Amino acid sequence: MVVFVWLLTLFSSPVSAFIPSLYVTVAVTEDLPAKELYILAITESKVMLTNGVVRPWPWTLNVKGQSYYYQTRQEACQSLTSFLTQTALVDIGLTQLNWRYQGDHFDKPCDVFEPLANLTHAARLLKQGKRLRGSWVKAAGWFHRPAGGAPAERYMNNYVTNYKRY
Repeated sequence: MVVFVWLLTLFSSPVSAFIPSLYVTVAVTEDLPAKELYILAITESKVMLTNGVVRPWPWTLNVKGQSYYYQTRQEACQSLTSFLTQTALVDIGLTQLNWRYQGDHFDKPCDVFEPLANLTHAARLLKQGKRLRGSWVKAAGWFHRPAGGAPAERYMNNYVTNYKRY
């Protein structure tokens, strides 16, 4: 009976609950739970694919609260280059790393689109937030807005909702 319940749970889990291997690899390397990193990316850059599955999207920008999703890295990089002539406050890639505050960790702006580099840096920030704030949820709020306040609270609520959903 226990095996049947386990198999039922395994096969009835939504496809969207699957955590892609790159997140697991980065999480193991950076010593944090893979789901925390994956939910951070979902909260930052989720899109619904044509098959109905929700996933983080690497070719994503956010400029002044407006999100932009691109089909290719090249398109995203061209737009990023253009936006950076107007402002350094651009969030980039899977985890929406802000160029103004995180750009010194990358050689060039378009390097932030590289999924491994983006996730690795985000994992390190998330771990720093956990050390400072004491929980993964609070670390996510700190990741989004280190100064805290209402924006960090809203973000933590979204993070928890996504954690339960995916």
